Amino acid sequence: MNTSDVVKYQIIMILIQIVLYFGCEIFQKNPKYINIPLDEKIPLITLFTLIYIMWFPIIAIFPISLFKSSVDLYKIYMATWIIDVLISILIYIIYPTTFIRPKDLDKYFGGWMLKIIYKFSYKGLNCMPSLHCSLSTIIFIFANLSKTLPVELKIIYSLLSIGIIISTLFTKQHVIIDMMTGVGLGILSCVLGFVVF
Repeated sequence: MNTSDVVKYQIIMILIQIVLYFGCEIFQKNPKYINIPLDEKIPLITLFTLIYIMWFPIIAIFPISLFKSSVDLYKIYMATWIIDVLISILIYIIYPTTFIRPKDLDKYFGGWMLKIIYKFSYKGLNCMPSLHCSLSTIIFIFANLSKTLPVELKIIYSLLSIGIIISTLFTKQHVIIDMMTGVGLGILSCVLGFVVF
């Protein structure tokens, strides 16, 4: 296996994830609202969109960095990623959730960025657990488990992961329960990834 193989696997995995993510919406009936009063106190800060969108490049690039530093850890990471996505999709189908998004985004500085994000997930489904949070948690854990990943990359991946998790709340893409279950699932998936592999 070489870097070009890893890139191919990344493309395939991301495409499968996208198909499963949007495909499972066909089977979702009567989504539940699971927000709590504390969610209303979290302000909408549109500039967090810039951090939120970093999730897309990080899930594509991190595995390549990990592969270059530790092939064995990379294999466990991939198993963990698959476990995380499959459990998430199962939950989305069994217990679909949704939320009410903010209106009048034009009155916010940078609101146009959030409008674009909202268009990509226009139905507002697949909220709990948050895949942004679970995969960011997994990246944080694996970045810090690696003994050979350069320190500067560990810091970058760790800060981005934490930032993305926080951004899910300030962009109003998720509520607190989505975030907490996402982080919890990320940890559980890591444990299962190591057990399976």
